[in-house]
Amino acid sequence: MSDDGATLAEVATPTGPKTTRRWQKIVSVVLLVVGFILVPLSAIAIWSHNQLTNTDRYVETVSPLASNPAIQQSVATTVVDALFKQINAEKKIESALPKQAKFLGAPLSGAVKNYATDVTKKLLASSEFQKLWDKANRVAHNELVALLTDDPGKTHGAVALENGQVSLDLGQVVTKVQGRLVDAGLTFLKNVNVPPVSRTVSIINSEGLSQARTYLGILDTLAWVLPVLAIGALVASALLVRTRRRATIRSALVLLAACAFTLVLLAIGRSLYLESACSPRVSKDAAAAVFDILVRNLRYGVITLGVVAVIVAIVAYFAGPSAPAVKARAIASSGISGARHKAEDAGYRSTPFEQFVGDHRRALELAVAALAVVVLILWNRPGIGAVLLLFALALIAVGVIEFLARGAAPRSADEQTTV
Repeated sequence: MSDDGATLAEVATPTGPKTTRRWQKIVSVVLLVVGFILVPLSAIAIWSHNQLTNTDRYVETVSPLASNPAIQQSVATTVVDALFKQINAEKKIESALPKQAKFLGAPLSGAVKNYATDVTKKLLASSEFQKLWDKANRVAHNELVALLTDDPGKTHGAVALENGQVSLDLGQVVTKVQGRLVDAGLTFLKNVNVPPVSRTVSIINSEGLSQARTYLGILDTLAWVLPVLAIGALVASALLVRTRRRATIRSALVLLAACAFTLVLLAIGRSLYLESACSPRVSKDAAAAVFDILVRNLRYGVITLGVVAVIVAIVAYFAGPSAPAVKARAIASSGISGARHKAEDAGYRSTPFEQFVGDHRRALELAVAALAVVVLILWNRPGIGAVLLLFALALIAVGVIEFLARGAAPRSADEQTTV
């Protein structure tokens, strides 16, 4: 291979102890296992911490529920039932009909209720309900935190926990719907007073919710400790042995497996949760919508972390001595050298800065990798696009460093003769 190809290879080939002792291999494997276990716990801890401590993020998470058909149906049913439960609509209709038409009281009552449901659904599909929903959830956030952390200092508000159910108070929605129905001609609903117990909708039903509060409290406390331990274990596992490049690939694959395992746990948890959501007041479709919306950021974050693991494994692989890796580096090196030669032919000349880059090429490329990692860590909720963007920018930066470093190395005699 050419000298230029070797320069790319030497940057990626790590050095380590000449031999790996038995205890180092054992500890390395143990650290991989520890990392595998801690990754799912870390993901859940960060997710719960974000949901419990950041009101804006919580409202952002639950806001899409307002436009979910299953949630709208559940809210509409709860609100209309709460209003009609306080009056005898059939009796009122019969009293307004002649004696020979009183048998129409029951079907007309059903039709009126269906009409009320349609009017309610139109309101729930509007931006007005979206604002009411966001406001109710914003007010409810502190109450939900109190429920999950079992804080007796909080008073009941928009959210209530009873018999393993989390219920949202729809008092403002009931008032708004009631006014809309009266305006639509259902004047007999004008003076109806709905008691608090009848204007709530269950959004979560789980027998284990009370126990989950304790575990969530612990995970919230360890939200930043667990991720550090997880990543630290995987990194230490790679640094502990001589074959660090291969160990890096192993750590990346373990991280990828842990991410996949976390997604499996979420799928199992969803199935178990839906099986427990059997209360008549909790629609299974609504429960599924709540679960999917609440964990969507967790699921997407785990997938993003899996993409990071794949990138790390790919980089470590192409830094190795395998034939495909060597060929790929040779092609990249040849392309950079060709670009450099064309630039020089066009009048570009070396500068003292390029000599500095050539002398510190490896340190600069490691600095680029470190900077990419720091930016990824500090990025607020990076997605797959952000990860790929950082990876592409890092590759471009390394390419620029290699391009400039060529200025510190003179061309071969054959190349100069050709020119």
